[in-house]
Amino acid sequence: MSQVVMQADGLTRHYGVSQGLFQPKLMVKALNGVSFALEAGKTLAVVGESGCGKSTLARQLTLVEPPSGGTLTLDGEKVNPNDAAQRQRLRSRVQMVFQNPYASLNPRQKIEAQLAEPLLLNTPMTAAQRAEVVTRIMQRVGLRPEYRHRYPHMFSGGQRQRIAIARAMILQPKVLVADEPTSALDVSIQAQVLNLFMDLQEEFNTAYVFVSHNLAVVEHVANDVMVMYLGRVVETGPKTIIFARPMHPYTQALLSATPSIDPHQRQKKIKILGELPSPLNPPTGCAFHKRCPYADVRCAVEEPVLRLLEGRQLACHHAETLPVNP
Repeated sequence: MSQVVMQADGLTRHYGVSQGLFQPKLMVKALNGVSFALEAGKTLAVVGESGCGKSTLARQLTLVEPPSGGTLTLDGEKVNPNDAAQRQRLRSRVQMVFQNPYASLNPRQKIEAQLAEPLLLNTPMTAAQRAEVVTRIMQRVGLRPEYRHRYPHMFSGGQRQRIAIARAMILQPKVLVADEPTSALDVSIQAQVLNLFMDLQEEFNTAYVFVSHNLAVVEHVANDVMVMYLGRVVETGPKTIIFARPMHPYTQALLSATPSIDPHQRQKKIKILGELPSPLNPPTGCAFHKRCPYADVRCAVEEPVLRLLEGRQLACHHAETLPVNP
């Protein structure tokens, strides 16, 4: 049985928003009770519209921000939000690759210094040892070691993302969080970067949390899928089960929008009406009910809870009676 390297239980993140000097603060519920368990060598894909809480979750998992509630366990150790020393120590076990390779690298530092910095901060290695490790990781991600003396502006977008991946993997973390890591790249480069991710995962047995809105990418890399809407999980389970038979209306709509070159796999597009509600004033009941074609009075007043149904966890009152391919 594989080892669970990261576990979240009811992770919550709320932000206070000021309305003015004498007005009470409003509360933005960016993340509301997210739970999952991630095994070594596996990939959990987190999908949903912009504003659903994906990036907020990524910041919690990489210990950038403390959660407002819930617990996070990393490599068997429960994270204490009030223990700064512990969080600093655990950060080497979870690393992140950001969406924009143009912004995630320091333009004034040579690549050699940026790759060696995690080793300098987290290991007792000598300068010669760090240089050797930098050479190895550059070769591993497909970059010539002599490029180490260059600055970021001298590289293409795909090369910069390879550098970012090398920097994240140089400490061989237990978990790598990738926040839309291919969306800023040309389509011709995306496949190369995704294959690099998968090769590194196989080599180092790293667990991935892959944040994406591109379901074609998710189908390629994920073992499990977690669909989020307005800070909550609406459907989660093995990729094969969810892609074969999505049961939540929101998941059905997302998958129907995924283009396919196979005419036999094409299906009728499901339009999601309206805009994503404001997290400052979320709807009562099911957060999706105002945009759902199957919603009724119960959906408007009673919030559905995640329950096990046909091999996945699902938050929908009427999942059993909805059409499979509307």
